[in-house]
Amino acid sequence: MMQKKSLELLEQVQQILRSYDFALTLRQIYYQLVAKQIIPNQENQYKRLSRLCVIGRDEGMLPEEAFADRLREMDKPSSWLDLSDFMASMKRSYRKDKWQNQDAYIEIWTEKDALRSVISEITHQYDAPLMVVRGQVSRTAIYESYERFEEKIDEEKDCYLYYAGDFDPSGLSIYHSLMERIEEYGEAGESINFERIALTPLQIDEYSLPSDPGKQKDPNYKRFVSEYGDNVVELDSLPPDVLRSVVKDCIERHIDQGILAQVQETEVKEQRRLEEFIEQVNHLSLKDVGLHHEE
Repeated sequence: MMQKKSLELLEQVQQILRSYDFALTLRQIYYQLVAKQIIPNQENQYKRLSRLCVIGRDEGMLPEEAFADRLREMDKPSSWLDLSDFMASMKRSYRKDKWQNQDAYIEIWTEKDALRSVISEITHQYDAPLMVVRGQVSRTAIYESYERFEEKIDEEKDCYLYYAGDFDPSGLSIYHSLMERIEEYGEAGESINFERIALTPLQIDEYSLPSDPGKQKDPNYKRFVSEYGDNVVELDSLPPDVLRSVVKDCIERHIDQGILAQVQETEVKEQRRLEEFIEQVNHLSLKDVGLHHEE
């Protein structure tokens, strides 16, 4: 039988899970508990929470589907039951480029792969590109991104790159490095509007986000401490709904809603045409099956 403190902590976890309509990672739950000052920001507390959440799911107190592991995903080639199944998938997949007639082009970048599905909920909705860089960005990725932006600048679009990362020596270094390296490729790089949208000192204060001492072995440690103090904060600690709101605001400030509505209207018409085509193909496919049966 669990101790009273453990049961009380699981009740707090239940409240956090119920407040979201999507699954959370264990670290996101942990940081919310720390921010609410329910548990201290200590590694042993994280391990204790991990064990309790396993027990809570074993005992049926916590729903399995409320937990997410965004670092481990199944990799499998696409396949379908038959041609009809493939056509249905094609219908669901068709979307028009929402930015083709907009005056702006934007990309959202983040260093945290674990937050991909949190951010993509918004970027998919608005057809905005999302780049997960996972640390220092490779030369190839920098060059390819420069080419994308250069193409859009040639189309006379205003270009924006919004970045979300940890508030620590490495996180800030990655951001400043990618800006410098993209700008060095050519004139187009200097036309890109860069903005670090998370984490910021203002967000850390506003949401009382938990911090840790920085890693002294980090080559950027001394510079970071001299400017911000010895307190680093992970992007995961920002409540996921807040992060989504920040990303959504960045996207919506560059969208002409009237143009978007026109594109969406055209998309609906083209989806209907696609549906009619799929029905014709399915009908022919069924006739073909009938002929084979007769033979």
